[in-house]
Order: sequence, then structure tokens, then C-alpha cells
Amino acid sequence: MEDDSEPIAWRQARSLPYGEGITFWALAEMVKAQAGILETDSAAAAAAKLNETVSELVQEADRGWIEAHLRPLVGLGIDGETGGDGRGESFAAWRRFFESLAEQGPTVLVFEDLHWAGDELLDFVDHLIEWATDVPLLVVCTARPELLERRPGWGGGKRNAASSRLRRSTTMKPPGSSAACCNAR
Repeated sequence: MEDDSEPIAWRQARSLPYGEGITFWALAEMVKAQAGILETDSAAAAAAKLNETVSELVQEADRGWIEAHLRPLVGLGIDGETGGDGRGESFAAWRRFFESLAEQGPTVLVFEDLHWAGDELLDFVDHLIEWATDVPLLVVCTARPELLERRPGWGGGKRNAASSRLRRSTTMKPPGSSAACCNAR
């Protein structure tokens, strides 16, 4: 039997609990992974990899615009923080990048530990889920309950979104037992 299924692009990253320049860390890690950018790459090598990736994925008319907004995420150019009018344009460019990836085939983006994410990243994930509707893109997010304490309506009640709340297991492993207990975070 031949497998006719398309390969799935899988990008996974987590939010960090503290540090400078981490607002869009998870997003930056996904872009770097897609472009094959390593921490040890020089700025020139990273720029070349980003340019090649954008050229492969994005229609020619949008390449310069998208690449200009991805450069700060991967450590090239100005600070990756966004604000004011530039924020909406950055969100649109980043969304278009991931839509272009999903146009190549089914894509899964996994954002882990969003309870540590800043509001800006949460706003982008909301934007992505709301607007990227015509491509095979699945966005999976994990977070501790603290996220819902901070943003009670996040992820629920939206078009194209579903949420599931897992309870922490209180079952203890009996002494001498070889069975493992898995706890949801």
C-alpha cells in the first residue's frame, strides 16, 4: 500500500519565563527553524538563509515586505518588539509567512508554555487563528491555568478555535509499582 499523504510541516517553540527580548521568542524560534538559522550563524549567513526561505515560500510581490518584518525576529536589524501602527503590519506579514508555509502543505504550529507569553505574542496567536482560515494550518497552544486567570476569554468562544482543559492528576504511583503517572501541566 502506497502512502499518498502529504508531509506535515511541524514547528514547535515555547515561551520563556524571563529575560530580555523574549516577547516573540517562540515565534522567532519557529521562523529560525523553518529557515535553518542556527545560533552560531553569522548575521550574513542568517540573512542568506532567511532570504532563501522567504523566496521559496512567498510570492515575489510580498517577499521584501515579509522578509523585512521577519528580520527582527531572527536577530537581524532593529529590535523585534512591535508597537503602534507597526504592530498590525508585522502581524499581517508574519501571518502571511505562515500561510505561505501552509500553502505548501499541512502545517502545525505548536506554541508551548503560553502562560509565560507576553500579551503581544498572545495577540499575534489570536490574530493568526482569526485570519488564517483558507490554508491547512493547525495552531496548538499549551498553557497552565494562569493564562486563563490573566486572559479569561483567551482561546475560547472564537471561530476556528477549540480549547480543552486538562486536570492535574492527583494519583500517586504506589510504592514498588512500575506504572508511571502522567500529569498535565
